[in-house]
Amino acid sequence: MSILDKLRRPRAELDAPVWLSRATVILVVLVAAVAPLVSAPFVNFDRSMVLVYIVVGLGLNLLTGNTGQISLGHGFFFALGAYLSAVLVENHGVPYPLLIPLAFAVCYLVGYLFGLPALRLHGLQLALATLGLALVTPAVIKRFEHVTDGHAGINIFAAEAPEFTGLERDQWVYYLCLAVALVAYLVVRRLATGRIGRSLLAIRDYEAVATTLGVPTTRTKTTVFAFSAALAGAGGVLYSFVVQYVGPEAFGLPLAIAFITMIVIGGLGTVPGVVFGAFFVVYVPQWTADINQSAAGITYGAALILFIFVLPYGVISLVRWGLGPVIARIPGRRCRRIPAGIRQEPARPLGRTG
Repeated sequence: MSILDKLRRPRAELDAPVWLSRATVILVVLVAAVAPLVSAPFVNFDRSMVLVYIVVGLGLNLLTGNTGQISLGHGFFFALGAYLSAVLVENHGVPYPLLIPLAFAVCYLVGYLFGLPALRLHGLQLALATLGLALVTPAVIKRFEHVTDGHAGINIFAAEAPEFTGLERDQWVYYLCLAVALVAYLVVRRLATGRIGRSLLAIRDYEAVATTLGVPTTRTKTTVFAFSAALAGAGGVLYSFVVQYVGPEAFGLPLAIAFITMIVIGGLGTVPGVVFGAFFVVYVPQWTADINQSAAGITYGAALILFIFVLPYGVISLVRWGLGPVIARIPGRRCRRIPAGIRQEPARPLGRTG
């Protein structure tokens, strides 16, 4: 078997011992918690943006990777959360801690209402419907300039660190992003691996059979769409805290492409893969821009083509391939019980059926 064939094979989730899994999680969280205290503000800015993308990517991956519904319109909900944050803070003096739950609730409601008719579509039809949402987002922002300030955008002065913490603003915002990302990760991980997750896999792979077995497919898909939209809205609020400015040009089609690129490169249907994808969409365009300014614009397209043809199951499959033999030699591995009749396998790459 050639190297290319090995790269294109799906890989099972690592069956690590419980103690190793917990130790790894604790180590990662500790490193993430200490990192902003010893880093420059611009480094904390980039890391905060990674966390923002993780929050959005977790919801989108649950929708696309686990449920099989392709959405290109999550930039709209991201913009809705960001502008909701900017308008309420700057024009109405709403305390910034209330913005994340408020944006979550508003985007959940809007996502549910949009999902009711949209999720009766399938495949390319749904992708085109949500693509239209992404295309009109900058125009809608400019149209309601009496609220959004149109082309000028809105500067945001919020999320200052409380005095008792002794933290700088960039450190405090980083910790806000980290806290939201951890909560979102735990919730999505629980949803993806529990009873709801098995229902989503059934809808993704055998929707007709899932309906026959009593899974409310339309309601489930609509709820997942609304939940993923709500996470995108929460990510938008965090984005406004990090960047301290929102403008219409930041929420166009390139943002939608970045979101899809993130979950494809990380690995569709894998929660840890979102983390790898978020690092990619933040750092790789910066590195390519240092080489050639025009190269940054083609990074996402080239990466999507490369991963679809060479590594269709994302970076996480490469990690599993490399660590799998090592984990297999460690004593004390847990034995997971897989419910009968549920096929545990990675999501099919975008554009592949059957």
